[in-house]
Amino acid sequence: MEDLSHVSLPGQGRANPFATVGHPVHGDAHVGRAEQLRIVRERVLEQPVAGATAIIGPPRIGKSSLAYHLFMRPNARVMYPRMLPVWMNVRTQGGIEKVLRRLVDDVWELIEEAAPDSVGDRRLVRARDRALAEGAPWIEVQVETQEFLRLVRRRDWRVVLVLDEFDAAREVFRDRPGTFQALREMAYNLDWNIGLVTTSRRELRDIVDMADPDESTFAGIFRSVFLTCFDDGDLTRLASRAANPPGPVDRLAELTGGHPYLASVLLDRVCSAGPPESPLAQAVERHAGPLPAEFHYYYRDLVDLLRADGRLRAILEVVLGPQLEVTPEDAQVLLQQGLLVVRGDTYQAFSLNFQHYLTTIGRGLGHWDNWMTVERRVRDLIESGFTERYGKDWEAGLRKARGPKVAPLLDKCSELRDRESRTYGDRASERLLDFTYPRDLYDLMASHWDVFGKLLGRDKAYWETRFALLAKVRNPMVHNRMGVVTPLEQSMFRTYCDELMAVLDRIDGAPAGA
Repeated sequence: MEDLSHVSLPGQGRANPFATVGHPVHGDAHVGRAEQLRIVRERVLEQPVAGATAIIGPPRIGKSSLAYHLFMRPNARVMYPRMLPVWMNVRTQGGIEKVLRRLVDDVWELIEEAAPDSVGDRRLVRARDRALAEGAPWIEVQVETQEFLRLVRRRDWRVVLVLDEFDAAREVFRDRPGTFQALREMAYNLDWNIGLVTTSRRELRDIVDMADPDESTFAGIFRSVFLTCFDDGDLTRLASRAANPPGPVDRLAELTGGHPYLASVLLDRVCSAGPPESPLAQAVERHAGPLPAEFHYYYRDLVDLLRADGRLRAILEVVLGPQLEVTPEDAQVLLQQGLLVVRGDTYQAFSLNFQHYLTTIGRGLGHWDNWMTVERRVRDLIESGFTERYGKDWEAGLRKARGPKVAPLLDKCSELRDRESRTYGDRASERLLDFTYPRDLYDLMASHWDVFGKLLGRDKAYWETRFALLAKVRNPMVHNRMGVVTPLEQSMFRTYCDELMAVLDRIDGAPAGA
């Protein structure tokens, strides 16, 4: 089927090349991704053994488009006449048995289409019939499918199975133990080796862990290819579909971060308004305020995904600070997935517009904001008390005076500080107490109750109860799992934060030496 996206209807001007924004693109409409296309093509199509490949990236970054453009577009089988590409959306499948039956059926249809004489291949026909037999037990379906694929491979065909939206495997494949092993075997065993390609928002290890943690070897045969936002070169090529030459794309990059879907949404508005101005930047600017509603919808969906994966807090801490719970590994994952970029010497969201959206999200986290303020002030109090007792090098004095009691805690904080320094460099905190948690703060104060007890105004048992509750609520709050915290505990958390804030206000307002 010929790509007609560039063709104008009679009596009309040039068609809007972005009119179908949101749908997969292929052929002339597919721009960029040269390096990723090369990697996937070489691994799946150009080696004696097909390699399993996972295409990973945020929503609407172009994962399905890349896979469709490479394997499913009309010209693909002209370039690779022995390729038998099968496309399945995992979300619409009823389980692994349905996947295998559909695979056999589609492969047979492709063979019939490409080589009609194959209908006389009795051995292949019998293998197909056995694989598609109704009522066969699961293990028999698996064995017969493997035999069919073995015969197909011996006849020099290359089967490619694209499992789109593979995130859904964590639900669709959960009820059938051994599903991931069956898929692994189809790709890994040289007798029937197929090119297995997945597209997903999450990494395969995370998907498998959600569905069947025992299938830990599945992801090991894949190479992960991550899709992130377009660089200026690819963004210029995308913009050239609207106006050629497009001129500078700086403003388009600033508004969209080079995200191909968001850029296409904006260029769709530009093209729908009539022939784009030259340079294109002027036409883009006309649609910059307010931006199309699709931007907000996309950000909302992306935040929901981050929240579901427990990564919302991580990106908020990296982008907005303070970095209390996020680890260097969290930041690297977000960077690898294209949700963060490095600008100058700081991590920022992939676009300035999304960064502003995250700022509004952060303002709504009332419990967390209260605790961040309290936590920072308690750390200041502890540092002040230890400095007054031991001097500027209070850590050494504390170790000497209370070694066995506090050394493990200080060692843990020191290790976290060193790890952050290795990853963030100059952006890392040098303050040891920045790596403490609520229970750590209480233990440090309890080790010198003669210093802090008279400031806090109550006995150890009183404050131990409060810090225990603060510690219990803090972790679910950090990881966006407040559903495990009861309404009573949430209420007590607010009360204890307010109480601590009042005590700290009193301490700060007291005359020196009081």
